[in-house]
Amino acid sequence: MNRLSTLLFVSSFLLVACGGGDTNPATTETTASKSYDCVIKYGWEPRPPYQFLHNGEMQGIDIEIFKKAADATQCNIQYVQKSWTELLTALEKGEIDVLGGATETPERKVFADFSVPYRSESFSLFVRSTNDYQGSDLSGFLSGGNKIGITNDYYYGEDVYNLMNHPQYGPLFIDGNSGEQSFYNVIYSTIDGVLTDPVEGRYIIKRKGLDSQVKESNITIPSDSVSFMFSKKGLSPEKSKALQDTIKNLVTENEVNPIVAKYQ
Repeated sequence: MNRLSTLLFVSSFLLVACGGGDTNPATTETTASKSYDCVIKYGWEPRPPYQFLHNGEMQGIDIEIFKKAADATQCNIQYVQKSWTELLTALEKGEIDVLGGATETPERKVFADFSVPYRSESFSLFVRSTNDYQGSDLSGFLSGGNKIGITNDYYYGEDVYNLMNHPQYGPLFIDGNSGEQSFYNVIYSTIDGVLTDPVEGRYIIKRKGLDSQVKESNITIPSDSVSFMFSKKGLSPEKSKALQDTIKNLVTENEVNPIVAKYQ
């Protein structure tokens, strides 16, 4: 997903949502179906349908794509769950090797290499079903004093970044967790809307049966390409390049789109 370090904001309080699937995953889970010498530490946070733990097994669009690349380069995967902010720090230090769904930025290129883009990601504003705002402009929504839930260190694009730093609108962006929790915060009026990937948002609404309580507004943030992000202090340059070359081949041979389609 597109992400950016949050430079200002008011801390928010969050309501605990009723979750589904595996709600208490271990810090790490290891794929050990093959006896490869290479082990890749893959950092993740719950973001269905992109990456999530279900019945003890890692699943999702990003997970399936990277599993193909890891198997092709004869590497096992060790999954490490943290918040996105913690994952970025761990990747910079070389404590984990790779992250999925990351936007390439000059700041990140200092400590990370990037694969070719393998899918696009945009953002939509999801609001309570009773919200009557019909506009398509995020600043218009904010001008009504509405609070918007965001996720720390996500990159939402330059336009949203400028609104985050606006003296009037900045305090209305409420920093918090991504995923299902944010949707329950909308329902319980902790926030008035949440910016999230539309595929992820629709998946949550459908899976949790929230269609009568939350809806997708007319506000959309243009899509951007995302890549796999590799730590410069993690894997060897040779192994990192081999993985990047494999991911490029998967994209070129159109092996990514069928995986994406499975979850839509």
